[in-house]
Amino acid sequence: MKPVTKIFVWQCLYLVLLLTGSSHPIHAETSTQPPFLSSDTVLHHPPAAGMGFRTRFLNHDITIPAMDRRAINAWVAGSTINFPKPSGRRLEPLAALYFWRRPNQDRLFYADIAGLYNHLFFAQAFEKGKPLEWVTTFENYTIPFLKQTELIEGKQDKASEVEWGYVRPGFGLGFRQPVPPFREDNMAAVDFIVEPGFLYFGRHNHRKGFVKPRDTFELRTRLQVKWDALTRNFMNLVDTGFAFGADGIWGHRARWRDWGINRQERGHNSYALVTAYGVGSMRLPFADSGRHRLIGSVFGGIGHHLDRFNRNVTQRLGGGVNPVGEEFHTLGNPVLPGAAYLEFFPRHYLIAYGEYRFAATFFSFLHFYGGGAYLDPRKINNGKILREDTIMPFAGARITTGLPGKLRLVIDYAHNFGLKRRGKGYGNQVTIWVSRLF
Repeated sequence: MKPVTKIFVWQCLYLVLLLTGSSHPIHAETSTQPPFLSSDTVLHHPPAAGMGFRTRFLNHDITIPAMDRRAINAWVAGSTINFPKPSGRRLEPLAALYFWRRPNQDRLFYADIAGLYNHLFFAQAFEKGKPLEWVTTFENYTIPFLKQTELIEGKQDKASEVEWGYVRPGFGLGFRQPVPPFREDNMAAVDFIVEPGFLYFGRHNHRKGFVKPRDTFELRTRLQVKWDALTRNFMNLVDTGFAFGADGIWGHRARWRDWGINRQERGHNSYALVTAYGVGSMRLPFADSGRHRLIGSVFGGIGHHLDRFNRNVTQRLGGGVNPVGEEFHTLGNPVLPGAAYLEFFPRHYLIAYGEYRFAATFFSFLHFYGGGAYLDPRKINNGKILREDTIMPFAGARITTGLPGKLRLVIDYAHNFGLKRRGKGYGNQVTIWVSRLF
């Protein structure tokens, strides 16, 4: 068995132990029939996430059962379609499981499980009813059967082809306090986490002069701040309120060196990264109906001695569906509409996003969005690979709708005016996303 494959197997076993040891689901047993709301009431004043109700639509009786949002299990599956395609990246499928446990104010557990990428977080208060807590985390990224390349102007850079991954457990202290409007995911949190991890490499290209990066122990310290005062509707779409946060990381790799062909990629043992975000949502001014929403977000980041290996998967810039405040733990994940998954790892970036959302029916929503990004991707200039500050405007539209079988469907189209694809100065992306609670 290959070394990277062995590490992947051990990580899977560790994840099974963590998940089976987490708090059990909470089931709210109730025989009370949910209240009846007219379809107009639901349309103009959508119920909050977790609230059950009955309504009538097109002469059909519809019941939305109440949901205990202290315990959530969900799956999501879908794919992006890129055109013109970046090298080898026409289709980019993705599937994951999501778990959330918030039985009381003293405990929090959430996890994204995708197999190749997994992220888990657990916090427990030292004393009942007190805000101080201990924190443990786990994150890994492992693709044991694929040599990965970097995309430069939409083309694979075969010279950087290498199999790699990381595993990062974490331990620390935190402070967590409920904030208005006091729903299950409304909280202010500050966490200081120490992450002793391991960065490893497997197969690589065999071009003359290529030097593989070294496997190395990595020690990171992390300070993250989150404030979530958003309300979500029964479709889990952001309704009103605001959220903001920041994440600071300092890391040191014990054994690192220049790598690549003729060691052209500079190796720095220590590095730093700071990211921040803000999200807000409100009713359209002068509109007396909740059908119209304005949503905005800003994401930014800057770092020192950054490369493709020293940041988390969720801190790399890429495309796909923008959740825009739907979940507490994804608030700080930047999305660059139109880009391929994990396409960019800039040293600095700023993304401004604005959206108008319209409720076409009480269970179907139309989103129209636009914005721009400022970042320094790597480009080819006179045969050399250099970083160049670039502005990438984007625009798109999306539909989010409920389907029979308790499914939620998202179809998104994004056009990015600043990407380079096969000599063209733009990129298009369609994302199809299906999710369901279980």
